[in-house]
Amino acid sequence: MKSKYRQAVESVIAQEAKLAEVTHLHAGAAAREKELAEALRLNQQTLARYEADVSELESQMTVNPQA
Repeated sequence: MKSKYRQAVESVIAQEAKLAEVTHLHAGAAAREKELAEALRLNQQTLARYEADVSELESQMTVNPQA
């Protein structure tokens, strides 16, 4: 009986260690996901500004083709 109890306690301890490791990995991944989401948002905004600039230049070229 003591052997079963010791094995059960060791299993609990080992599983708690695994859970702590996975929790730590998850927290890191969640933080990285937030960083990447922000980088994506900023890149999309920059692209939109560049596209607006190109569109504006194209419309100016149509109005004044010699410029």
